[in-house]
Formats: sequence, structure tokens, C-alpha cells
Amino acid sequence: MSTANHAIGLNGRLAARWARRAVDRLRREREEIDELNVFPVPDGDTGTNMYHTLRSAYLAVEDLTGPVTLPQVVAALADGAGRGARGNSGLILAVALQGVADALDGVTVATPEAMAAALELASARARQAVARPVDGTMLTVLDAMATEAREQVEDGADLIDLITAVRMRSRSALRETTGQLHVLHEAQVVDAGSTGIVELFDLLYATVTGRTPQDSMLGEVSRAPKITHQARAEELEIVALLASAPDSTLAEALDGVGGISIVINGAKVHVHVPDETVATTVLDRLGEYGIVRLDMEDLRLHEEEGETRLVALVQGTGLLMHCALNGASALSPDHDEVLRVLDDLIADEEREVIVVPSSSTVLKSLPTRGGAQVVRSRNVATLLSALAVYDPFAPADEIFADMTEAAAGTRVGTIVSAEQLELNPPTGVMPIIDDEMVARAHPSQFYRVFIEGKVKTQSTELTTLVEKLADRLLGAGGELLTVVHGPGCAPDVLSHLRDWIRKSHAHVRFQDIDSRDRATLLIMGVE
Repeated sequence: MSTANHAIGLNGRLAARWARRAVDRLRREREEIDELNVFPVPDGDTGTNMYHTLRSAYLAVEDLTGPVTLPQVVAALADGAGRGARGNSGLILAVALQGVADALDGVTVATPEAMAAALELASARARQAVARPVDGTMLTVLDAMATEAREQVEDGADLIDLITAVRMRSRSALRETTGQLHVLHEAQVVDAGSTGIVELFDLLYATVTGRTPQDSMLGEVSRAPKITHQARAEELEIVALLASAPDSTLAEALDGVGGISIVINGAKVHVHVPDETVATTVLDRLGEYGIVRLDMEDLRLHEEEGETRLVALVQGTGLLMHCALNGASALSPDHDEVLRVLDDLIADEEREVIVVPSSSTVLKSLPTRGGAQVVRSRNVATLLSALAVYDPFAPADEIFADMTEAAAGTRVGTIVSAEQLELNPPTGVMPIIDDEMVARAHPSQFYRVFIEGKVKTQSTELTTLVEKLADRLLGAGGELLTVVHGPGCAPDVLSHLRDWIRKSHAHVRFQDIDSRDRATLLIMGVE
């Protein structure tokens, strides 16, 4: 019997049902899709990334109230996917969904022409978002699906016949990926991201027709040899949400400094880099647009997700990178959208969320954040101490207690220049600057020391102040001295401090972190 006799239009209700079923299917199948993942890097997380992206998309649909239309559902899916997109595959999926949403704007019941236009725009947007499109990937399969849909329209097919034909073409296009990409041919597997796309469209077919597909493509492709996932040496994944959408030159710029697997969707950027040196250069470039949120993963580690999600609020691309590489989603507190982004992150997480601020000012804005525990971290040094004891696999209450204790037990000192004081005077601190001393020094060469927020001393000799501050903080003991510095702190000052620690406090470990934040001169913490 022809499926055309059972034709049902694709409306908002069916689109929402498809989204819910798609999340359930990817939850069950993500590990099998992960096993196929050898491109762009064999990091074994494609299925997981697509699942989390689609879950975020469906959460946005759940927020809709009352009778929903097709444009409302697909717009919510695109918006949610864009916010929660993970990895290369997740971001491409989000871009494709946005193309579908834009094409179906104003379409309450999908026609064959609307469906073809949606697939065409999804395919075009996805290809535009990738800096270096490659055949044998999600892009190729989306192209094949869009082409088939257009041919079906030209042949006069109805919606069910069109969806059926596109489903079959997607499956054949998936099989073809093995011969289109050398790394897939060597591993004798199909493309992982394309497998996810095919599975999702398979569910659309089942939802619209009311039928259960006879088989899943995973039943066929999972018989391929399992892959041992070994990422390229020294490779890091960067996913950044920018304060403003970048211009068209960004992809070329990232490619020029060593970035690979570059995908840009509006204000969201995904890129792989070979090492931390290139990562620093990439983040400085992204910082020109303002980084609101940064997530990073060391692809050599292949760590499973723990029971908690850590969120750190810090300024400066150096601190953002440090926190992101140590398991946190790093947010910049100086951007207007950061609290909305934080609330979205908390809402999208299935796990417990722990938030650590980098200043008392930021801390005051956080206690009312629902669904998260907030560590009372009063500055960068206490944040770093809390981060050092973070164990994502421990029970949330236990790790929250450990992080709170670490933050509370850190002694903190800060050195600022008179210039910084003038631009950002500490609340409640009375000026005690020696006018004669300032007259003899340039504002950037006059420094004041604060310990636990209280003024202690001032001088024009930064090297001497750094040494005295470290000695005072270590006077009550301590095993680790952490120094966070900005571009205004000369390298010879840090060199001198490192040598002095080695001679005067041989038992103390020393670490320094370049914040790459012009508002920071030097912050010191002892634990």
C-alpha cells in the first residue's frame, strides 16, 4: 500500500513529537555513533555532542505554551540548539536547524515545496558555516538530501513520497561517505555525524507516516570494526560564544594561525588547535569580539562526563583558557548577556551545577541563581584554589564543600598601579597615596598593595613589592604560591620572584598564570 494514502501534514504538534523522539533515540544510540567517529578527529564524541545539542533544542520546545505552530517549534529547536551546541557535529546540526527554521517561517503545515526549501537552506547554511568543507561528511549527506527533495518536487511528489525518497537517499549517501574520505576508507566506517543526520531523518519519516522504520542504519554500520580512538597529538577543541557575531574574515584568520575543523554559526565558534600556544593566539583573536562563554576539551584525555558541571566567571583570555582546560565552562562577567547565558547553561544541564565567581562584586549577583550552588569565592586567587580541588565525579555536595573550604582557606594579596586605581577605585578604600611619591613616578609605575582587601603599603618598585607580598603571605605557612599577572607585569619581575621563592621558601611550589587581562597587574594567592 502506498504511504501516500496515509499522508499526514507536518505541523507543529508532529514536529514537537519528532523532537522528543529524536532526543530519546540519540540518548540510546550516541555511544554507537561515538564508535564511528574518526573525522575530523577520532575523539569518539560525535553522537554524544549531537545528543546534547538536540536535548538543548528540545528543552526550548518544552518552554512553549498553548497550541504550537510549526514555525514556533522549529524556531525554538534552532534557538535551543544554537545555545547548547557541542562540538563540530553539534554546531553543524544547530546551523542546519536554523536553516530549516528560517525556511519554514510562516509555514504552518509543510508542503513538498516547503520541505525541499528547508533542506536546501539547511544544507547551504551548514556548508557556509564550515571554513574548509570536505566531502564524505554531514555536508555531503545534507547536500544529497536537499538535491533529492528538489527532484521529488519537480516530479510532482507529495510530502510523504518526498520524505520517503529523501530518507532512502540519505541512507545511500551515508554508505557513500566511506569511499569519499580517506580516513573513513582506512577505518572502513561511515561518517559519524552523517549517521546522526540519517537517524534523525529516519525518525521524521516514522513520525509523519506513523510507521516504524524496518531497520536502523546503525544496525548496518555498527557491524564495521570498532575504532580505537586516539586524537591527534596535542589537540584541543575550542567552543566559544562571542559577544557579537564575527565578520567574514574570522574563519580565514583562524585557519591562518593553525586552527582546523572551523565552524562558525553567528556568534558561536568551534575550532580545533594543535596546542596551547595556538589556542592562546586563537583566543586573543576571538577576544576582539568579546568572549562570553568558553568551553575547551583536551582531545587526548577522552574523559567521561562527571556528576557535576563547574562554571567559572573570570576575565581575560588567559584565565578563561586556564579554567576551561581544567573542566569549567568559563564565562566573562563583564558582558551584559552573561547572567542570561549562565541561566541557560544551568537550565540545559542534566547534572548538578557549581558556580565559582572571581570577585565579590560578581558573587553578589549570583546567590539567587536557581538550580546551582555558588562557591563564596571573593577573587581570582580563591577561584583558582577552588578549581584545584574540583572533582567532577564526586557527589555534588561533597565537592561543593571541598571547593568552599579551599576558597576560604586561601590568603590573598593584590598589587595595582595608581593608573588602575584611578580607573577602578576599590569600594570603601580611602586614598592614602603619597602625593610626593606619585609626582616622581608615572601612574603606571606607582603601585599599591592590598592584602585581603586592606591597603598595606605602596612603592614605585614593583620587584620589591612582589617579594615583600609573597613573604608576608607565606609567613603563616603554605605549600603553593599562585601568581596571576597581566600584561603590565614585566617578565623580569616574575623571574625575580621565582628565583627568590626557590631560595627563601624552597618547600613552596610556584605557579604563574598569564590572565591576558589589562585590568590585572598582579594577584597572589597562598594555600
